[in-house]
Amino acid sequence: MKKLRVAVVGMGLQGQRLVKAIDASRYATLAAVASEREPGSFEAVLKDKTIDAVIIATPNDKHAKQAIAAARAGKHILCEKPLALSAQEGRRILSATKKNKVKCFVNYHLRVHPEVLRAKKLVAQKKLGHIASIEMLWAIGNYGEKKLPPLPAHMRWRESVLAGGGTTSTRGVHLFDLLRFITGSQVVVVGGSSDATKSRVDQTAITLLRADDAPTVVTTSKLMPGADNRVVIYGSKETLALREVFMASPHDMYVSVIDHFAQAIRGKKTPLATIEDGIAADALAEAFAKSVRSR
Repeated sequence: MKKLRVAVVGMGLQGQRLVKAIDASRYATLAAVASEREPGSFEAVLKDKTIDAVIIATPNDKHAKQAIAAARAGKHILCEKPLALSAQEGRRILSATKKNKVKCFVNYHLRVHPEVLRAKKLVAQKKLGHIASIEMLWAIGNYGEKKLPPLPAHMRWRESVLAGGGTTSTRGVHLFDLLRFITGSQVVVVGGSSDATKSRVDQTAITLLRADDAPTVVTTSKLMPGADNRVVIYGSKETLALREVFMASPHDMYVSVIDHFAQAIRGKKTPLATIEDGIAADALAEAFAKSVRSR
């Protein structure tokens, strides 16, 4: 089987991780990389007719523009999360992919972990009974720290308000997507609270949602030492706790994502987040932000 020829756009930490995942993939091969440090490299990728797909691993505020350009060039797309800075931007990407008949997926890599896939199956089969409530927590921090050490220069965009940085865009959207994926439910935001200000992104955020009729609490933070990162699903028959997914090797999950991406391009059904899933997660993040602003 011919391997999918993939280019990675953005060579920060995430781009480097994805290059390593492609190298380990059975179904894809690295055709090129593009970086802001090399002017014209992205345009060269788009013009190269031997490249089948692009993986966008640039700062969040560049996703929409680059994804639309890739779609217009006829390239399939795997975009780092979040898909865009807003659901409206996401819908513009969707329009471009439909018009140019290309496929787009979002790298919500937690979906491919066996623990998550098992949980999804158990919920679908009603093995847990009626879902009464769900708790989700994903945080980082070191004991005794009063504040996080500064990010390396190439990662400081993650603390930029303009780039949609903060714990919600870093981990919160992962959990929003995971909630939708595991439960298969319609999810709505009921309320939210965070420590964000007009000039500083959120470092701790709590969101109250409803997955159909199940009250759900999602907590994310950059400042919670010793956090018990977990997803707990309380059912009328059984309670299911997921912890291993947050301790697993990201590399292994990225390799799985790349393999699934290559197969999805060929029409195979996979657990990957579709562009519609990406828009839905962005819409939840927007609703959370609106709730925080309006108190």
